[in-house]
Amino acid sequence: MQLAVAPMRDVLAGPVQCFGVSGYSGAGTGASDKNDPEKLRDNLMPYALVDHVHEREVSRHLGHRVEFMPHVAPHFRGITLTANLHLQRAFDRDEVRERYVEAYGDEPLVSVLDEAPWVSRIAGRHGTEVGGFTLSADGRRLVVVSTLDNLLKGAATQALQNLNLAFGLPETMGIPT
Repeated sequence: MQLAVAPMRDVLAGPVQCFGVSGYSGAGTGASDKNDPEKLRDNLMPYALVDHVHEREVSRHLGHRVEFMPHVAPHFRGITLTANLHLQRAFDRDEVRERYVEAYGDEPLVSVLDEAPWVSRIAGRHGTEVGGFTLSADGRRLVVVSTLDNLLKGAATQALQNLNLAFGLPETMGIPT
């Protein structure tokens, strides 16, 4: 969520709504409807639709209210997040894209795309893709899509990246890029 929202946080005009869809590997290791491939077949299962732990965490880190609506899908790994941002003023697509390129252009594990990223293209990879920048006709509402592999960038890769930074090591040491 943070990567989809952060480059625009200084111009947000209200709460950000984030609709997230994760593969069932993110639903825990204990048997449940949320990680049962048979029950998920042809389904999108909503859960914790208000006050999800990530909603509070991201709101605190961004310093701006975020509303998160998570869902589990029948694929195994990966997260697609669609963020709806209301803006204080009108923007055009080039200006929005430039904010994301400026924020992430030098980040080895973040790719800024023109088109909306697909979870199937990020699965098994160590990075995050952000793109699909779509504005309302008045330029004051922006929708951004981001994807990551929840078992890599969402977990193991992020842990290694954070340890590297904490110990003053190169950020991507031990992470295939």
